[in-house]
Amino acid sequence: MNDARYHFIPHQGGEPTIVGGEGCWLHTADGRRILDAAGGAIVGNIGWGRKEVADATHAAMVHGAYSVPIWPSEQRLLLRDRLVERWLPEGFTQVFFTSGGSESTDSALRLARNYQLGKGRPNRWKVVGRHPSYHGMTLGTIAVASHSTRQVGFEPLLLPFPKVPWNDAEAVVEVIEREGPETIAGFIAEPITGAAGACLTASDDYWRVVTDICHRYDILLITDEVMCGYGRTGLNFGFQHFPFEPDVIVGGKGLGGGYVPMGAVAARTEVADVLAEAGLMYFTFGGNDTACAASIAVLDIMEREGLVERAAKMGAVLGDRLHAELDGHPAVVDVRGRGMFYGIELRVPNAPVIAEALSRDVWVYPAGSGPVPSAVMIAPPFVITDDELDQVVTTLRMSLDAVTAT
Repeated sequence: MNDARYHFIPHQGGEPTIVGGEGCWLHTADGRRILDAAGGAIVGNIGWGRKEVADATHAAMVHGAYSVPIWPSEQRLLLRDRLVERWLPEGFTQVFFTSGGSESTDSALRLARNYQLGKGRPNRWKVVGRHPSYHGMTLGTIAVASHSTRQVGFEPLLLPFPKVPWNDAEAVVEVIEREGPETIAGFIAEPITGAAGACLTASDDYWRVVTDICHRYDILLITDEVMCGYGRTGLNFGFQHFPFEPDVIVGGKGLGGGYVPMGAVAARTEVADVLAEAGLMYFTFGGNDTACAASIAVLDIMEREGLVERAAKMGAVLGDRLHAELDGHPAVVDVRGRGMFYGIELRVPNAPVIAEALSRDVWVYPAGSGPVPSAVMIAPPFVITDDELDQVVTTLRMSLDAVTAT
């Protein structure tokens, strides 16, 4: 059932109307059950229909009140302590809450600028991004990223942030030296590229070079964990797979599990200390008690059920099955990823592949930009079963076969 009333811009979409979900399944208004192989927009980690999250948000709303985001509250303090004590690496003691990934990465750009101002370096404003990349839909995050289709038309509004290739360590050094370290505030990167590149993964040597040059020149190194954080890749955060030593960690999606709009920016203590004078402006609804309570419930479930470890274990199974079914397929360029975070680069447009899969009641996520023009991503909730994984991979293979046959 397609309810066109919701479309701000009229189009012939055909999207289903979702009325609920359970586990890895979405329920539609016309009675379909759709296997969610992408966690929605790669947000779902604990699965759908978790009453525990609803109960936590209800309690927070009944007993809570709005408070300015820079004020402490019961749920903010509980979530901050949970993250610092159990999820974040040692040394990351400062946490700033937002309402999602775009707000988190936008805040990190401002944080990098304020950090340099706090150090008495007003000429440092540039944040180096990678090609391809995606960091959100504010003007700042569109500018620092390199996602060709999402920048089209906005070019006159975008700051000219420098870019480096996603896998060329020498180019990182060359660009920073050419621009002048005295003009650069930060460097932002997805440890495993998400929507722009469908799980492109640079080498350990690349991350060593990036870490070394950023720390040498006091350029804040920011890891964008909006997609691959909070267990998605089989570790708490994606950067932990590599010799990648960030100063700032940004996240979103998985922290709220798809139940609430939630994001966070975490920084090393010494970074936050520099901001004492410059500050960091908040968003009105950042870290509201309802969202914090829901996030605590999501983390409770993740910890109690060992879902990060499960993402690693079942992710290995997913990877093996994707390679077995799709390696050598005429429509497939590459299969790559880890944990519950896999990209399939395609030789054919992704839209018909996604439509074919959805017609078979499986949802996969679109991806691709620049050097990866077409791809889909498989990133299901961590609770997916063995049989459901088989259904996802088999359906994707059937969908690719159908597209290549036409």
